[in-house]
Amino acid sequence: MHVHFRVSVVSLLLVLLSANGASAQPVVATGRDTLRGLPGVEVAVEAAPELPHAELAATALHTAVEQRLRAGGITVYEMQAANPSDAKPYLYVHLNALPLPGKLLAVAIQVHLRQTVRSAVTGSSIVNAMTWDQHTLAAATAADGAQLRDLVLEMIDHFVVDWRAVH
Repeated sequence: MHVHFRVSVVSLLLVLLSANGASAQPVVATGRDTLRGLPGVEVAVEAAPELPHAELAATALHTAVEQRLRAGGITVYEMQAANPSDAKPYLYVHLNALPLPGKLLAVAIQVHLRQTVRSAVTGSSIVNAMTWDQHTLAAATAADGAQLRDLVLEMIDHFVVDWRAVH
């Protein structure tokens, strides 16, 4: 019985030592480095119809996001065809809501930069790969529209900071 245990411990140590040099790499790198060299972005906004806040209507939020990006020095293209980059990046803002007991809504907020990336192995283009993201959850009432909008714009500010760091 002691021999079996020693063999198991030795086997485990060998596996752990050989795994020391192993590393995993994501298929698509994410973060601020993926923003480098992009000339600007298009903006796409989706807001759940369950959100009763005028500040969170897709058109109002779209306008606020574009204004914040432009104020941060980022070129905003009206459509992907106007963007000279082969990556055709766009900033995707998505708000989804789930009703909770007591007149509350759980609101999932996601801000992603999506762009076309090329596979190093096959050379093929993978359209719509997320290369930068921020996301959060919030609980809201019918009176919290402005606070939720401000939370989205705070996430846009993080994007602007990362953009400026590589441009």
